[in-house]
Amino acid sequence: MAKAPKLVRGALWILPLALVPVAFVAAIPWLRTISHPMAILVAAALVIFGMSYANYLSFRAQRGLDEVQKAGGAFAGQWGAPAGQAAFGLLLVLPPFRDFAVAVVSKFPVRPGMTVDGSVVVVSLAFGLCGIVLLQAIGTVVVHTIWWRVKR
Repeated sequence: MAKAPKLVRGALWILPLALVPVAFVAAIPWLRTISHPMAILVAAALVIFGMSYANYLSFRAQRGLDEVQKAGGAFAGQWGAPAGQAAFGLLLVLPPFRDFAVAVVSKFPVRPGMTVDGSVVVVSLAFGLCGIVLLQAIGTVVVHTIWWRVKR
């Protein structure tokens, strides 16, 4: 019975990471009405908040670890981030992923009849950054799991 409050508390800590992208997608119609530099600043602020909050949660989770667990995290951080970067590079080679990326980016700021402009490039770079960070996190978790399996 004690696990439920801990699980709810963990979900509440992670909730802002889910709400920020939802808020950004919900604000796209409003972002189209304001000036271009202001929209870029709003997008940059959301990205910085998301990354900073994720780092805060990571540091918070590591406070109660012993030295062996911290060594596992250091090993995972050392090898997981490059693994995530390599995974992103390999995904770019696959035509289904490229088609998916083009479909996602083409839906946002381009109106019918418009050519691709700087906002499309900025949005695609932001999505690329999010993709790399996500794959780095997944790579870190996978490498950490492998480290624990081999250690046992």
